[in-house]
Amino acid sequence: MSSRSAAKMARPASKPVSKSSARNPKAKLAKVTKFPTASMKKPLPAAKRSSPPPAARKSDPPPRGMPALTPPKQVQEPKQSLARSFYWSELRVGDDLPPLTKPAIDRVQIVRYAASSGDFNRLHLDEPYAHAVGFPGLFAPGMLALAFVGQLLTAWLRRGHVRKLGARFIKIVWPGDELTCRGRIAELRKENGACYADVELWAENQKGELVLRGQATCELYESPQNGGGDGGGLLFALQQSGQAVAPGQAKKSSPPSKPPKKK
Repeated sequence: MSSRSAAKMARPASKPVSKSSARNPKAKLAKVTKFPTASMKKPLPAAKRSSPPPAARKSDPPPRGMPALTPPKQVQEPKQSLARSFYWSELRVGDDLPPLTKPAIDRVQIVRYAASSGDFNRLHLDEPYAHAVGFPGLFAPGMLALAFVGQLLTAWLRRGHVRKLGARFIKIVWPGDELTCRGRIAELRKENGACYADVELWAENQKGELVLRGQATCELYESPQNGGGDGGGLLFALQQSGQAVAPGQAKKSSPPSKPPKKK
């Protein structure tokens, strides 16, 4: 007997392979448990009730030594001035100026204003020094808030002239504060033929706190007929006695009479 035939006889006989197992080696798979779907849907959350509008905030009492603001009369909508658009005769006491809201003040703006105005106070520029003195940090110069108020006034006035401007600083303006400047006409008057409007001005921060309050006197044209026409003229109409003479029609003076010739 050869060695090859002996090796074949020593091997165990292999089992016959079925057709199904040959095609699908993984015939038995684990059963996947299917969880039943919830038959009841979750209830929708209840609709939120609209909160009532907040009550109007009571105005803070005026600072010591200063009178209360003129109450608004809502005579007419705030009027933004354009060139040759409105006159002194169109204004009413209690009218509000269109408010001016400025972006949040940052340290870069404070440094730029200090450089342009020449106010190099270390409290506005040096943070460690402000901490050492006892402040929470550096703060904006008070004149910066007054500059915002002046911007509000001149943007509204346009064609008129600011004759007087004063203010009192009430609260410190910190970096990050957003100031809103407002104004209201307190008095309308005439003096020596000129038309004036006294305007109350103030500035508030984002918390509604008063940081500055002031007053300005402005001179305006009375009406288009009195000094405010397109032809220009003075800010007020002069009271002229007698008959007005149109320009270019001045009365020509007669030449002096010649003495008679001697015969």
